[in-house]
Amino acid sequence: MRTGRLAVYTGIAMTTVGLVVGFTAMFMGRQETAINGLTLVPFGFVVMLAGTVAAQLGGRSDDEN
Repeated sequence: MRTGRLAVYTGIAMTTVGLVVGFTAMFMGRQETAINGLTLVPFGFVVMLAGTVAAQLGGRSDDEN
């Protein structure tokens, strides 16, 4: 379904943004921002996993016309 695909794309975006912001802030010496950015990564994985499950369970099967 579209909701599952949207959740997968949202999870990918959350993970990517978290990695970029977290590592950039870490190399710049901003520890609080780095922690907040890297905290976004596991949540992105959870959203991506939930979206994958929703897309697989909500999709059409081969038996349907």
